[in-house]
Amino acid sequence: MIKRFASAVATLAFAATAASAQSPQPIELGLDAGVTIGLGDNSTTVIDIPAQALRAGFPIGTRTSLEPKLGLTVISGDGDTFTTYTAELGLLYSLGSNRYPGAYQRAGLYVRPFLGIVGFSGSGSDSNGYAGAGLGYKIPLLSRLSARYEANFAHQFGNGDANQIGLLAGLSFFTR
Repeated sequence: MIKRFASAVATLAFAATAASAQSPQPIELGLDAGVTIGLGDNSTTVIDIPAQALRAGFPIGTRTSLEPKLGLTVISGDGDTFTTYTAELGLLYSLGSNRYPGAYQRAGLYVRPFLGIVGFSGSGSDSNGYAGAGLGYKIPLLSRLSARYEANFAHQFGNGDANQIGLLAGLSFFTR
């Protein structure tokens, strides 16, 4: 489990570094709260407040950025430890007009297809891949701060294929 998570983190870090080297545009650092609603048999609902995951957006074009995203939850008590993790790579494409200069040129409506890996360890361990897409909106708040809202759908592959709906609300800070 740790090897898979470390491999996913290394791959995302490498992709993000390569993407950031190609553009002088600001990097977007973000933190998202989220609600995940499982669909079908044995579904679960997970609410993560104040943070479900950390993300970074590395521009690769005027409307496009690569977004690695990482989440880790560790629960420990009575001598037992349970860990869940997610590692994801998304491609955010802004649909809105470029009305705002600089960091705000990506404000407005966006779509975000993504691929990732999710896993857990505790009394046993497992990890599965997933793919999905989201539709969201960015709203400028201050000089380098924006709010971000997204609804997404994902399908998890592996034993017991599963579908889920995600609702995210986050803040984004732009490095310049």
